[in-house]
Amino acid sequence: MYRCMLTILLVITCVAVMPAHIRPVAAQSDQRCFAETGFCISGPIRAYWERNGGLPVFGFPIAAQREELAEGRRIQVQWFERDRLEIQADGLVTAGRLGARYLELTGRPWFFDEGGAAAPGCHFTPQTGYNVCGAFRAYWERNGGLERFGYPITGVIEERLEGRTYRVQYFERRRMEEHPELAGTPYAVQLGLLGSAIATASVCPPAPTATLQRAVRQYLAAMNCPLDQGRVGAIAWQRYERGVMYWVTGTSSTPPMVFALINNDRAQRTTWLAFTDTYREGEPVGGQVPPGRIGPQRGFGTIWWGSPELQQALGWPIEPEQAGSGAALPFVIGGWMLERNQPGLIIVLQPDGTAFGVRPDVLLQ
Repeated sequence: MYRCMLTILLVITCVAVMPAHIRPVAAQSDQRCFAETGFCISGPIRAYWERNGGLPVFGFPIAAQREELAEGRRIQVQWFERDRLEIQADGLVTAGRLGARYLELTGRPWFFDEGGAAAPGCHFTPQTGYNVCGAFRAYWERNGGLERFGYPITGVIEERLEGRTYRVQYFERRRMEEHPELAGTPYAVQLGLLGSAIATASVCPPAPTATLQRAVRQYLAAMNCPLDQGRVGAIAWQRYERGVMYWVTGTSSTPPMVFALINNDRAQRTTWLAFTDTYREGEPVGGQVPPGRIGPQRGFGTIWWGSPELQQALGWPIEPEQAGSGAALPFVIGGWMLERNQPGLIIVLQPDGTAFGVRPDVLLQ
């Protein structure tokens, strides 16, 4: 994988390097590595993984441990085939709420069952209105119950998985699957591969262009799923002394947006800020422009002139506003991807507030 640190010349060209957030963590003495996926586990996550069932329960790691935005909090997480393990602020390791997340991503958000009532031989959960019965109840109670799986958020339903129909039940953190072909063995109830499903584009809304779809696949572990299908349309940009501003058309979930990408040479990184475009055609924009300077206009001008802090961060424009075609794609955890067609460039605005650019030709196929 390659990435570019955006500079003032970002709109022209960039040098591709592997993004730091994609690299596996550095070698540590307590690491346990897996040739099957090329990732390692260590520290509290390794201890939790080994103590609570290891490979049959969690599957292989499919990403390196890193900081990620999880339910509004920035914490250390690591993705596995069946789970996402999270290190909370107090140091405790917990499983992510992937059951609820998967239902949301597949257009089936869970709801409280108002007609739910306790059934004979079952564990009733008044908090959600669902029962856990039979083999699922036995597995739930034997393997950690509420702490490990969370509350049930569906009843038992039938679901098509890998070409076969199974009885499954969703919990806040997991999906349990009943495998009749393994009846009488310890594997008759299994946990779904929700980590892999959520960490691939298979359950995500499709991107609006093939190039963006490739970018989504390449950076999904850091960006998570798109918020919607994005939109192809007009795109505008303007270079400044210390960065660049982009305007993109709105999507089904977002209004037209303006992004300010600010080069921080001392920190050797680019950060970004997002603004809703409130400009209306014909309204006055601007201030006193010194001789020899260019004043930003339209939506760029509305935001730039209205923010002394942004003026200081970006400096003055060094060229007039440029217009072209492209696409915009928002993500559920707060990031964006922008595609500019001429010259071709994908701008990745990461949820942690940093940004980089990548040429379409270096994206993985």
